[in-house]
Amino acid sequence: MLFENFYHSLQQRIESLLASEKWLWKLVIFSVFISLFLAFPPYSLLVDHLSVHGMKLDAWVFVQNQSQDLFHPKDMDFDVRRENMIFRWVLPALSLITGHNIVLIVLLQSFLGVLFIHKVGQWVYLISKDKITTSLFVVAIANIFVCVWTFADIYGYGDGFAYFFLLIALFSRHALIAFFALQIAFFTDERAVIAGGYLLLFHIVKNAFEKNEFDFSAIIKNAFSGKNLTVWVAWAVYFAIRFYVQKKYFPNHSYSTLGTPVLFADAHRHGLGSSLWTAFEGMWILMGAAILSLSLQRHYLLILTLTFGFVILVASGIYVHDIDRALSYGFPFLLISIYILFQTASMRSIRVILFFTAIVCVSHPMIYYMGYNRVLWLEPFPLKIFMLLDHWMHWNLFN
Repeated sequence: MLFENFYHSLQQRIESLLASEKWLWKLVIFSVFISLFLAFPPYSLLVDHLSVHGMKLDAWVFVQNQSQDLFHPKDMDFDVRRENMIFRWVLPALSLITGHNIVLIVLLQSFLGVLFIHKVGQWVYLISKDKITTSLFVVAIANIFVCVWTFADIYGYGDGFAYFFLLIALFSRHALIAFFALQIAFFTDERAVIAGGYLLLFHIVKNAFEKNEFDFSAIIKNAFSGKNLTVWVAWAVYFAIRFYVQKKYFPNHSYSTLGTPVLFADAHRHGLGSSLWTAFEGMWILMGAAILSLSLQRHYLLILTLTFGFVILVASGIYVHDIDRALSYGFPFLLISIYILFQTASMRSIRVILFFTAIVCVSHPMIYYMGYNRVLWLEPFPLKIFMLLDHWMHWNLFN
């Protein structure tokens, strides 16, 4: 009874702590604090970049070049991946508006990261009406790559903007808001364009349960109707703009980092296995439970549809260097999974699943793969302080 008593007392403690009117904001602030404490962002690299003689972060250099001349940026071949950024216009726009104030852009992205967690919590509570499941899910998602990276991305990629606006498009009831949110996400990073398909899957699953229609014709109908129409229109507009700009300003453009050499290079391929785990960590328990639930209810076509989407997600990771970033654009699968469980499982069993999910997500170190055999660990805040002290005292314990 020892563990049972601990589990039940923990639930009672959560309910008492979240009894106030602003309970969701308290939960979000706590989740962000835990996330930053356990995986503190590498702000020292940003300080170094901003110093006169420090090492420059080349993505920010190219973003500044883009902001000065969007269609004729300098140093397009400056290091690898810069030619991949010519259709990523959100950060250059922010750079132009802020006078290339990188600190302000990073703070804005972090603020959107907080709002991302809050909106996820709002949605989970809306469909569950249960503070305990909401708190467990929020704490879990705040401690995996999709949220941690939003705070840790000081490199000049802007994925946090794409994550946030994809979420806005997913939850928005207004087609126009969803459309513009998708355009912002798409022009932040091409991975968001692929992620538009995961929004289709979310609405396919949601409509299937709401209408109790799981046959093939219903799945096809739901893919091209309702809120999913906005995604198709957003895709059409995005590609029309992209093809026009490429034909007019970049007719000879190519992507050097795509294709077979990247797909099968050992330095890249060796990071795939770890990235598949670290992109979602304990959320694999949640996704596995959702698939098992669909299997027990014999919704095999829905499983096949979701599997097809997940294969696309993994393939999009294989074809780029920074696998974890690509896989984390699959965060809608986490929302799909929790939605499926709310439709098929008891609240008691969902709490147990989320309890273990949250434990794994919080306790697992934030390690991710950035390509070229670069495995990075975001150290906890106490260790960061000790490293800073080591630098000041010249102990030379760290290289």
